Amino acid sequence: MNMRPYLLIITVMLAGWNGLQAQSAGIVEEYVQLGLVNNLTLKAQQLDIEKSILAVRQAKALFYPTVNFEANYTLAAGGRKIDFPIGDLLNPAYSTLNALTGTTNFPVLENQQIQFLPNNFQETKLTFAYPVYNTDLRYNRQIKELLTLNAEAQKAVYEQELAYQIRLAYLQYMQAVEAEKIWNNAQKVQQELRRFNESLVKNNVATRDIIAETDYEISQTEQQIFDLNSKQNTARAYVNFLLNRGFQEEIKADTAFTAQMIPNYDLEQSIQTALSRRREFNLLNSGKSIANTVVDMNQANKKRPDFYLGGETGFQGFGYNPGEQAYILARVGMTYNLYDGGLQKNKIQEARIEVNKMDNQIAQVQQQISMQVTDRFNALQSAKNAILSAEKGQKAAEEAYRIINNKYKAGQVLYLEWSNAQNRVTTAQLQTALSRLAAVQAHLNFLQAIAQ
Repeated sequence: MNMRPYLLIITVMLAGWNGLQAQSAGIVEEYVQLGLVNNLTLKAQQLDIEKSILAVRQAKALFYPTVNFEANYTLAAGGRKIDFPIGDLLNPAYSTLNALTGTTNFPVLENQQIQFLPNNFQETKLTFAYPVYNTDLRYNRQIKELLTLNAEAQKAVYEQELAYQIRLAYLQYMQAVEAEKIWNNAQKVQQELRRFNESLVKNNVATRDIIAETDYEISQTEQQIFDLNSKQNTARAYVNFLLNRGFQEEIKADTAFTAQMIPNYDLEQSIQTALSRRREFNLLNSGKSIANTVVDMNQANKKRPDFYLGGETGFQGFGYNPGEQAYILARVGMTYNLYDGGLQKNKIQEARIEVNKMDNQIAQVQQQISMQVTDRFNALQSAKNAILSAEKGQKAAEEAYRIINNKYKAGQVLYLEWSNAQNRVTTAQLQTALSRLAAVQAHLNFLQAIAQ
């Protein structure tokens, strides 16, 4: 039997359409869920979401009053000093007053030297601050909330893509597994053929060249099996990589996945499904909402002032003497931007441009997804049609082989014609299996495009 027409380029695409024994239904979806739980990138994105949630809480905390307790005590020596000639200023006047009154009620004062650094000075106080109205705080909280939604949308997009990649990697693994089985069966047929040819040679019906040719075909098949085994190991390792497991962990077979029935779809309805379910739009819409919020914040800053309350109470002075050092202070404040050289206006225009960019990007993604769904829909239809064509070809090849096989047994055709007929049957069977698995992969690609 000449197996050379069935090279690896065909067999690696084959999957277990026939003969795979599933251990349980839905194994692939179990792997998908395992991957969503274990994937390191998703864990990192979850940490980003938790970080964003904490940022929202911090933004909300800015709306509440703050009360702080402060206490400090200062010792100082040296440093700059200032001369204060209080004696030179007041002593002449005091002398005159004493002379006029005939008393010594007005003392003689010494000039003073005052140290800039306070020595033995303490301050103990409670401070209070409350933002009565501040547009930045309100919009900052909204932006933080939208950033959290944005982080969640990013994670959802990655989850969707990861699930698709796990299913696709699993399909590739099963293709390699079944391809190896097919070549193992082919090797058994070749070995049986070799024993048959040996009997022909022993009975002087054929020469030894047919044995040499069969040995060559067996060696080619052994190489194909070796290559497929390597590809199977690589495919297994990639599936386990996506699941964050050991690369040599066992992968279970799932006939329900590889032998799934492919339903019919309506193109327009599928496009609408994709536009409503693809999680990329959640990501884009959250980005647009952030840009709109920035526009609103800058407009509010341009029109409205900010108000705040504040105050403090405590003790302040040299040494500790609470009875004489107590004080209380209150503040009411307002800030309003009267002129900034057009800064705020330019910020508003910049933010509006960002909104327009997001609108344009959303429209562009809508077109891209619609085109992707259309392309994969047409590919699915072509793959389904290829199954029918391959099945017809297989049926015709099997019928031709049946006729030639009967003629060969009757001695009416040569062995070469019989061998070619059997090769055509094998090729047709491989092509049918290939077409079926190609349809499964086309269906998988289509489901990914419409987010199902």
